[in-house]
Order: sequence, then C-alpha cells, then structure tokens
Amino acid sequence: MEYLDIVDENGVPTGKTAERTAAHKQGLRHRTSHVWILRERAGKVEVLLQKRSQNKDSFPGCYDISSAGHIPAGVDFIPSALRELKEELGCSVSENELIYCGQRRFFYDGVFHGKEFHDRQVSNVYALWLDRRPEDFVLQKEELEEVLWFEFESCLRLVEKNEIPHCIYLEELQMLLPEVRKRERLCILVTPPVTEEEKQQLLQAAPGQKFFFTEKPELTEEQLRRADIILGNLQSPLQLKKCENLKWIQLNNAGTEGYCEPGLLPEGAQLANATGAYGMAISEHMIGCLFALRKKLLLYWDNQKAHCWHSEGHVKVIERSNVLVIGCGDIGMTFGRKMNALGCRVSGIRRRVSKKSDCPEWMEGMYGMDSLEELLPKADIVAMSLPGNASTYHVLSRERIALLSENAVVLNVGRGTAIDTDALADALYVGKIAGAALDVTDPEPLPADHQLWNAPNLLITPHVSGGFSLPETLEKIVGLFADNLERYFAGQPIENLVNLQTGYRE
Repeated sequence: MEYLDIVDENGVPTGKTAERTAAHKQGLRHRTSHVWILRERAGKVEVLLQKRSQNKDSFPGCYDISSAGHIPAGVDFIPSALRELKEELGCSVSENELIYCGQRRFFYDGVFHGKEFHDRQVSNVYALWLDRRPEDFVLQKEELEEVLWFEFESCLRLVEKNEIPHCIYLEELQMLLPEVRKRERLCILVTPPVTEEEKQQLLQAAPGQKFFFTEKPELTEEQLRRADIILGNLQSPLQLKKCENLKWIQLNNAGTEGYCEPGLLPEGAQLANATGAYGMAISEHMIGCLFALRKKLLLYWDNQKAHCWHSEGHVKVIERSNVLVIGCGDIGMTFGRKMNALGCRVSGIRRRVSKKSDCPEWMEGMYGMDSLEELLPKADIVAMSLPGNASTYHVLSRERIALLSENAVVLNVGRGTAIDTDALADALYVGKIAGAALDVTDPEPLPADHQLWNAPNLLITPHVSGGFSLPETLEKIVGLFADNLERYFAGQPIENLVNLQTGYRE
C-alpha cells in the first residue's frame, strides 16, 4: 500500500497519513511533484512531453507532464521529484538542477471507474534544463509509451485549443513562462524612427535579445521572416504573411485597419496597439482647431496675409457648450476631460456601455450608439475619434448631419470613413452647420479637385494630429512597448491586446 502525508493548503504535512485510495475517496489534501524538462534549440525552447501508456487507468495515450508523481509519506517534494525522474525516464540529476517555478493547488470531484473520486493536490512545479534525444531516455514501459519534444509556444497553443490528447493544465504550462523567456533568444524588429535614448530603453527592457532598428521602407523579407516580435506598423499588413515566426506585433497606431484580416497573423500570434499614446497630442490638436473655428482665426489669418485690418464680427463662446464625444477611447476621453475643464457639458458615445463606471464624474452621461439621434440636435461640438471598420462607416450620415444645429462644429480625428463626406460638404456650403475640422478625410489623401477644399468654415490637416509630429507621442509608444517586453519575458500577459474579431483593444 502507498501512504501519503495529509497536508495543509501550503503543502506542509499535518502529521496524519492516509492510504492513497482512501485519500482520493475522502478528498484528503496531499502532495505531488511536477517536473517539466526543457531544452534550447536554435534560440527556441522546447518542452518534453510524456505520452502515457495505453494501459493506464487514467488518461491512456494522452500527453502529460515530463515527469510527475505522488509524494510518499515522510518524503519531501524534491527527493520525490528526483525519484520519479529516475524511475520514469532513467534520469539521474542533482537537487540544484531543479528550478522551482511555483506551487499549484488542484481540486477535482468526480467519478472514476464507477467510484467517487475526490482529488486535492498541492503540487510543486519545477523546470529542468536537459538536452537529450528522446531515444536516450530509459522509459518505464508500464507507465509511458514514448516521450516527444515540442516547441514550447506550439505546445501552449496545442494544449489551449485541445488539438492533441492531453491531461495538461494550461495554467501550469504558463507557470514555466518566466523560466522559458529567460533562455529565449528572439529577433525584435523596430520600425518607427526611435532616438538613441529610446533604443537604449528597449535594449534594457529585453537584455540579450537581438534587435533590428530599421524604418519601414528598408524592411527585407529575411527580417520579416526572422522577426519574433515587431514594434510598429509595416508598409502593408500583407507583409504579416511573411512573418512566419511572429509571436506578437504592437502597432504604433491605435487603429488596427487591415491587421485583423483572417489568415494574416501566424497561428497563435497576438496583435497589440498603441492605445494610450495619442490622447495628449490629438486632444490638443482638436482644441486648437476648435478655437480657430469658434474665434474666426482662419479669417484673420487670411486678413493678415492680405494686410487687411478688418473685424470679422461676433465670435462664438466655447464655455458652456454641449460637447458630444463619439468614440470614448483614450483620445476621446482625454479631449472630453479637457473640454469639461473649460466649462463645457460633455456626453459620450461608445460601442458598449456595460456599467456605471463607464461614465466618469465629469461627464454628463455615457450612451450607446442607439442614442445618437437623440443627442446630436443638442450638441454644439461633435468630436469623433472612431476607428475605421464596417461598424463605424458613415456613423455621421447625411440623415444624422441633418439633425445638427446651425451652431454645431464637427471635429474628426479618427477615420474619414466615419463621415459621409459629400453630405458634410453640402452642409458646410449651405451653412447648415457652423464649421468643421478634419484631420482625416474620405478619400485620403484628399484629391486636389475635391469640393471640400473650398468649403467655408472648414479646417483640413493631412492626418498629422497623431503620428510622430509630437515627440512625446513616440516616447509613449516606446514606453508601452518596453513595458510589454518586460511583461512578455516575465511570462505575464502583454497589454493593449486587440480582439481580432472586433479590431478593438480587449
């Protein structure tokens, strides 16, 4: 009979023991040791999986931990782990070769072979770096059918998607990530024009990794093929098809148009964006345009060039204005907060309003798109910062533009497709609205003969409110990427992940 120590939630023996069958029948907490064998190959990390014997009572023929077993009474975690390695795989290793990766608690209640089965485990998880061919392991034939090496990232995906028969818990594999990432030697491609100081920031965030600092026009197929991680947009999203080793890419935009198309990203690769980097730059651009329109500064600029000392009459007040922010991400919310500080009443429109906390104290209300027709007639300032996708196409349609008051000003810094361009032009020419400022247009660039160029009370800028025209923006983008590099190599989830189905940050 095999007796086990009954332990507390930290795996410390209580002084009581129980036979193994009784422990599982009664749900008594006991200990196990789990050892994951790893090796490096060509800068990548592989993990050894055992394939359980077809004769096993539980999970026959399934892939499992490299080596694992219950800890007998009176034995500690590490001695038990060393014994299992020797018995199952013929591996004789020293205690100091086992790298502790954490402790995991496991609870299971069910029926096994027609009998009640209650499993309460406290497991110490270890990594062991050991480079051996599968045929060099001496297998315990009654327990194991074979052992196989899997590239670690591939193993994660296979387990997560249950694409192989296994009895592995994904969260336990993830416990190995910090140790795995220490040994990885990855190629990191940086496409924005970073400064020397920013280069050093990235190098310090991922020491020992291979960086390629290059601007988009200079990218080669070999660089794309070798890239494991990318910071920055590519010349075309279609270039992702050449990035066969890609683990994740962080765009230098908040928008993700073209990068979420099915089949572009390699299987398992993740997409992140630069949400949070543009709020300061773009919100100030919007405020500058708003003041230029409301205070007739464009007219006075023309007068200055004509050497004309002439009053253009009354101007509009901005304080006490009703501001409607359509698109309440970082850009929209930063703009809204600043407008509130100027004494405006601010309301917001977003895709989903799920909880009261979606509406900050300084905002009058947060609404869904179904409230747009109700809110537009009340708005003095309509500020749009929407991404370009099917759901945002012509959000400001001809019918909705017709709802605006003659005092209304439209600001658009998101994507030009969010506005019916012809309808907006018509409204400006007949004075249906007071003015507009567009940093984005549809089409873009705006053709030289387009009617918008000569529309009254219109300020057009060539998609420059974001970009890198403000140095602080690139600083923020690099900072986000550096933080994500540190998170990645620590085995933590990266931030600003994008849902490939919606194109929005998760």
